[in-house]
Amino acid sequence: MESLSVETVLGLIGIVILVGLAGEVGFKRTGIPSVLFLMGLGLLLGPVLGYADAARVSTLAPYLGTLALIIILFDGGLNLQFMKVLQETPLALLYSVIVFAGSVAGVAAVYVWGLHGPWLQGLLLGAILGGTAAAIILPVVSQLSLLREPVKVLVSLDSAFSEVFVVVIALAIMGSFTESGGKFGVVREIFHSFFDALVLATIAGAVWARLLTWLAGQTLSYMLTLAAILVLYYVAELVGASGAITILMFGLVLANMETLAGRLVRPLRVLIGYELDQAKFVLDEFLKRINEELAFLVRTFFYVLLGLIVDFSQFNWTIVGWGLAFFAVVFGVRVIATFAIGEATKSWTFSERVLIAAMMPRGVATAVMAFLPASAGIPDTEVFPMYALTVITLGVLFMTLSLAFYRNQVAHEQRLAAASPQST
Repeated sequence: MESLSVETVLGLIGIVILVGLAGEVGFKRTGIPSVLFLMGLGLLLGPVLGYADAARVSTLAPYLGTLALIIILFDGGLNLQFMKVLQETPLALLYSVIVFAGSVAGVAAVYVWGLHGPWLQGLLLGAILGGTAAAIILPVVSQLSLLREPVKVLVSLDSAFSEVFVVVIALAIMGSFTESGGKFGVVREIFHSFFDALVLATIAGAVWARLLTWLAGQTLSYMLTLAAILVLYYVAELVGASGAITILMFGLVLANMETLAGRLVRPLRVLIGYELDQAKFVLDEFLKRINEELAFLVRTFFYVLLGLIVDFSQFNWTIVGWGLAFFAVVFGVRVIATFAIGEATKSWTFSERVLIAAMMPRGVATAVMAFLPASAGIPDTEVFPMYALTVITLGVLFMTLSLAFYRNQVAHEQRLAAASPQST
């Protein structure tokens, strides 16, 4: 691969943005997520035309992927309603735990009995493939105007929870190879990740809501907020909390500070201040709009990056076949759990169950974590990135097809609902 000129790089950046915008418009009209077009563009620029080398570009994946995750989770938190989150969190957490645990166990069983690998490596692969992608799911769900708000909240929380499970549990299993995690290392890591994240997000959100009232109308207030998000993510990871959950909750606290402040004791309300209407105006009209555009930008380039890092020289029919088997496992677990929980709780219509089951694409956490075991020297994990890329691609394709089915099913249910009064 020859070095590209400056004007060529700038032109390619412009093309990527234009394709991303076209994909967003196309999704609103056809229901096909832009991630397919962007990954296809990455495949075209990288493996097909050779503008980028997969080995070199893959070194950028952890950085750009994590940045995309941070900004998209913050955007997701800004668009969640606090009371809806409280209502849906228990069910979302239960759903995430069941689906993730079933996926880990299923993938590990296939790895051990089919590939004759060790159980610990199988559990590690299951943890890597077991969680969905908030960076893909949140933008898609936010544009489904026909979807009820409780279902949107549940799917959003599920994607955030399961992505945290991927990182925390995969790292804990990797730590068990050196016996550094201890007997209850995984449980302890999960508890601290969630509890510490909640405490950090609450404190940071209260302080930042007060600061935003002082910055009302200032042109650089979002840049300062963006810097705070990055620092908060660093601090969260430094103290052992989940950076992803911290950022999601930070956005949730900021967007709902007016509601939360009315429920706080007086000393905390004095600390936050009473200019809450003004702070809410800043969040709604300025911060949300800019963050939405920045989220679009980083996720666009991350999807293209996923296409760029595909290295066809490492693929063979055996790897593709086992990748299909792992995808079948996580697909089957999610479908069974969705319809079983939906039937038990009577919470979702048939079309909503189809959509919830379809929200299974893997993304940044899976892609990043798949590369770590081999780089950490864990044996028999060199092929994990190939399995991960296969599952990521199939997950996106399945979600795309399911969205089309969901739209048709919703239209059918609406026709039946409109006709039922006439039939009676």
